[in-house]
Amino acid sequence: MKKVLFMLAGFLFSHVVIAESLHYQIINLDATAQTEVANDELIAQLQVMRSGSDTARLSQEVNRQTAWVLDELKSYPDIEARTTAYQTRPIYRDSKISSWQVTQTINLRSKDFHAMSQLLGDIADMANIASLQFQLSDSLVENTRNTLMIEAIQKFRDKASLIQQQFGQPGYRLVNLSVDTGHYFPQPAMERGMLMSADMAVKSSAPVALEAGSNTVSVTVRGTIQLVSDPSHISP
Repeated sequence: MKKVLFMLAGFLFSHVVIAESLHYQIINLDATAQTEVANDELIAQLQVMRSGSDTARLSQEVNRQTAWVLDELKSYPDIEARTTAYQTRPIYRDSKISSWQVTQTINLRSKDFHAMSQLLGDIADMANIASLQFQLSDSLVENTRNTLMIEAIQKFRDKASLIQQQFGQPGYRLVNLSVDTGHYFPQPAMERGMLMSADMAVKSSAPVALEAGSNTVSVTVRGTIQLVSDPSHISP
């Protein structure tokens, strides 16, 4: 019985030592890689809008103008178009409906900024520019993040090696690792006041002046390492 108790005590003690060693010389660190990337895509939101008292006539006019805009888009194969919200809403005066407003929204997407600029000038008489926004295409974001991830991981490994050397240990073991691809926020191509000026300017069918700008893309690697004295447990 004493022998069994002794073996059990030894077993429990060895597991306590192992459990404690798992948390020995644990270090958390992170590394970030980032870069500025030129925007390669432009999103434009157009609105075909008419106001008046006869909703049926207004709908006909909006549908006719929308069809005209979509027909014009056939001359621009590099611009994707999609009609979205169609809205009929009342306009009130003195708590009573005084008229109606019918609106059709058209979303445009393209990497050809010159073509988009020219199109916005060509359709200025039929549709208003509601918003313009430059952004990075999904493929460009993905490729950039993959490149930055390699760079961030290398920075993480360099930091881990430096820490291990400073503590006089032959190496480290990687405990866990996570990758945060971060977020970027597309910037509007024009503020609201500038959009109003642009609408006035393109009435003569002149191209809209556009500046693509850039966005910052970043990747952060966060992880935990454990310094080790046994070379056989060192992470590659």
